[in-house]
Amino acid sequence: MAIVRWDPFGEALRMQRDMDRIFARLGQAEAAGESVAWMPKIDVKRTGDDVTVHAELPGIDPADVDIELTDNVLTIRGERKCEEEKEDEGWLVRESSYGSFERSLTIPEGVDPAAIRASYKDGILEVYVPKALEATRPKTTKIEVDKS
Repeated sequence: MAIVRWDPFGEALRMQRDMDRIFARLGQAEAAGESVAWMPKIDVKRTGDDVTVHAELPGIDPADVDIELTDNVLTIRGERKCEEEKEDEGWLVRESSYGSFERSLTIPEGVDPAAIRASYKDGILEVYVPKALEATRPKTTKIEVDKS
């Protein structure tokens, strides 16, 4: 049996794809007029040992977004607020989803929370986690043999 190194980001992305499939099936309920939870899409990019998380948050005020790291779990949460409908205008088609959202990713131990940075531009939230994968690399220590 081969030993395979655990990839926390790969595991989180697999879980995200599974959840996306579940919510896609629920999207049929939205077409029938029922409310369905809204989840922003995320991309996770690796550059060396650094990781950058990109979250699609169009139409959301960055002041309405909270980012936290608790017990090695990076959480992005916020709310997309529904546009007020005026009496003299009516929607012909309305496919946009609104409401609260929360996305969480496991970050390897050893990441310095003070080094994590976030920026927001053109509806994309970018969370930069430096040296996130450095902690997952195997560490080898040479043990000297006592020759006495």
